[in-house]
Amino acid sequence: MLEIKKLSKTYKEAHGKITVLKDINLKIDAGKFIVLLGPSGSGKSTLLNLIAMLDKPDCGEVLLDGKNILRISEDKKAELRLNSFGFVFQFDSLLPEFTVLENIEFPAIMKGEQNNKVGVELLENFGLAKFSSKMPQTLSGGEKQRVAIMRALRNNPKIILADEPTGNLDADKKTKIFKDFASLAKKGTSVLMVTHDTHACDFADEVYQLTDTHHIKKIK
Repeated sequence: MLEIKKLSKTYKEAHGKITVLKDINLKIDAGKFIVLLGPSGSGKSTLLNLIAMLDKPDCGEVLLDGKNILRISEDKKAELRLNSFGFVFQFDSLLPEFTVLENIEFPAIMKGEQNNKVGVELLENFGLAKFSSKMPQTLSGGEKQRVAIMRALRNNPKIILADEPTGNLDADKKTKIFKDFASLAKKGTSVLMVTHDTHACDFADEVYQLTDTHHIKKIK
C-alpha cells in the first residue's frame, strides 16, 4: 500500500551538510502496525514529514497504491493528507474551545461532511462515549491522546502516522495506546509509529530501527 524507495534527506548548515536519512526503503502493507525506533534527532520525525508530503527529500520516492505522491500538485497533496492520512502527535493538539466530539469531528468539518453519528460511534468503540460533551482540559493525558487517535481516524484514512504519541504518558496509558494501534491494524488501518520506546515492539507486527549511518534495518 505505502512504499518508500531510496529516500534520502540532508540539511544545509553553515559548515556543510548534515545527512538525516540515507537510502531509506520501507514497505507498509495494509493492516500492519509498524514501529520505527530511534533516539531523538535520528530522523524519525523527518521521515514522517516526508511521507506526509510536508517536506521534500533530496531523492527517492513515496508510493501510495503504486503512485509517487511526491510528484502531485500541492492541492492534491493537501487532499491526500485529509483523506488518506491520519496524524497523531506527541502532544494531543486538541482544540480547547471545542468538546471532545467536536474535536473528533474536526477533520470531517474541514471536508464539509460533519456527521456526529460517526464521532459518537468512534467514542463508543474506544469505550469513551461518556466523554462526548466534555472539554479536553477535563480529560487525563491518556484520554486526550485516545481522542486524538479517534480524530485521526475520522476520515477513514488508509494509514495513521504517529510521532512519539506516548512520550508524555505513564506505562499503563502507553500500553492502552499500543493496544489501540494494534487493534486498528487488525481492522485494516495501517499504523506507522516512530518512537524511542521499545515497549511498543511487543505490540507491533514489524519493527525497524534507524541506524547511526542514517539507514533503516528490520529487527522484527
